[in-house]
Parts: sequence; C-alpha cells; structure tokens
Amino acid sequence: MKYPLLTISADGSTLSRRNRYRKTRSFQCTLLRCVTWTKYRPSAGTHGKILRPIFLDYCGTESEHRAFTANLRAGRPAALSDRESIELLRSEPYVYAPPQRCAAGIRQIVYYPEVFDLDCKAQRDDVWLCAMPPESLLTSLSVAEIGSCRAALHLIRERIAEQQRQVQAENVRIEENNRLYYAVSYADRGDLRYQSALSAPKQVELDDAAVRYWALMARELCVRLDARTRYPIPCEPEFRALLLVHLISVGVVHRSTDNPLAPLASRDDYRSSMPLRVDCPQVDYYHRDDAGYLPPLGLAISQEKLGETLADLSRDFYAKDKK
Repeated sequence: MKYPLLTISADGSTLSRRNRYRKTRSFQCTLLRCVTWTKYRPSAGTHGKILRPIFLDYCGTESEHRAFTANLRAGRPAALSDRESIELLRSEPYVYAPPQRCAAGIRQIVYYPEVFDLDCKAQRDDVWLCAMPPESLLTSLSVAEIGSCRAALHLIRERIAEQQRQVQAENVRIEENNRLYYAVSYADRGDLRYQSALSAPKQVELDDAAVRYWALMARELCVRLDARTRYPIPCEPEFRALLLVHLISVGVVHRSTDNPLAPLASRDDYRSSMPLRVDCPQVDYYHRDDAGYLPPLGLAISQEKLGETLADLSRDFYAKDKK
C-alpha cells in the first residue's frame, strides 16, 4: 500500500523537480485523507497547484506530528507531490481537533467547522455543508431509515420502468413512421418526416451497501441542514430519503467521482456537478484506503431555493399520507 507523504520545508519552499535533491530541513507526516471543494475554497497558484482543503487527516510519530503541525499552523505549504501542495491559511477558521493516538503514532484532523459541524453559529444566504461520517456509524441505522430508502428506491425503479415502457411504445410508432417514410416517393411524403429513435432511461441499480449509505447520508445531511436554515425540515426517514434524491437530481449535491449514489443523478457528468476531490492512500491501481471514512457529500443551495424545495416536497409528502 502506498501512503502519500506531506512534506514541509523549513525554508518554506515546496517540493519540485528542480529542488527535490537540495539539502534542507523538512517535516513530514503521512496523509490519510484530504478533501478539497474548489467551489467553496478555490485552489491557488499556477493552474491550481496549491490546494485549499476543507478537511485534512494525517498522522506521524509524536515528534513528527508536533513539528509538522506547528509549521502547518504557520501557513507553510505542505508538498503533496511534485506538482501540488496543500496550504492552510492562517486567516481561515480551521479547527484542529484534539490529537488522537493510533498505531502509527499521533493522528491529527483539521477541518472547516462551517461545513462539517452539526451546529452552526450563523445562518447565511447560501448554505454550504458537507457530511463525511465514519463507517462505524452505519451500525446506528434504524430499520425505519433503511426501509425508507428501500421503499424510495422501489418507487424510483417503478417510475423508470414506466418511462421505459412509454419510450418503447413511442419508438414503435417512430419505426412505423420511418418505414412509411421510405415506402412512399418524395412527392407523396407530405408532412412525413424521418424521426430518430428515443433513448430510454437506464434503470437504477444500487446494492444493499449503497442503500445503507443513502440512509445514513440522508440523516447526516438533514441534521446539518436543519441547523443552517430557518425552514422546518420534517424528521420522518421517508421524507429525508426523498429529499436527498431530489437534491441530487437537481444538481445541488456535490460528490466524489466514485460515490455510491451516482446512479441517482439525472446526469452523471462530474465536471458539471463540481465534485469533491478526495486524496487518500492507494491500495492498488483500482482500490484506495478510505481510512475509516465514508465517501463525502456536499450541499450548496440558496436559502430561497431551499425554502421552495422544502415547501413543495412537504406538500406532496403529507398529501399522500392523507390519501
């Protein structure tokens, strides 16, 4: 397994092909996880070579951790590779969690409280939040939370199946129209026009692990969202599951490229959805070490749009209960 190293030079210079052999005192720690959200905190430098993460997790021996953290707090960049560095500005309100002892020594977590904390001191016009719970929280899910996501998935599959049947029927009509179009001469075609066949939507396939992840993220996002908005958010697990699906479909939920809920998105273009970048140890070419975390989900939405969304979904949700 390849664990990337974060390196801070004593003179403040970053690692590069030109100066990597130059003798200088440096401080190193092992990177466990780094989450970057460029739309929330843009990268700096030439072509974004300096990353401004919203979450950072690293570890080292006691002496390595002490020296590395002191230099990181001072605003010195830590080289992630020959091309990129990580920088935590002193002017930004980063929170340094209490260090924890682990098998490798001391483990340190640094994050933005505005997007990660459960509570928020102030409500802003634009809501920015991110949830990345530890994998151990999957055991805290209730039967109702998991069942609500399974029921919502069943409804989504039924709706897609109905759309597929409609597209199939329309393609039969188009095929008959095109057959007639080629059967008659050009002078007799009149209003006949050649039509292209419609493409049917793909069925959503989520395994049990993805459904459980859905249930946990619906809870985590709604808890953080409730602290950042003045609008009431229903606490029913069914509503939370449907709310997350709707927010994903309208493109306000940002994710990493390998997120389990990617099939729920209306368009799977990660560049347009402004993804979260996750740097972590590489197990092999196809697998990475998650360091005990679940894939992150970020939400960026205005208070006005959020209020309209909650009002519409609540109206439909409780209207179905009355029926």
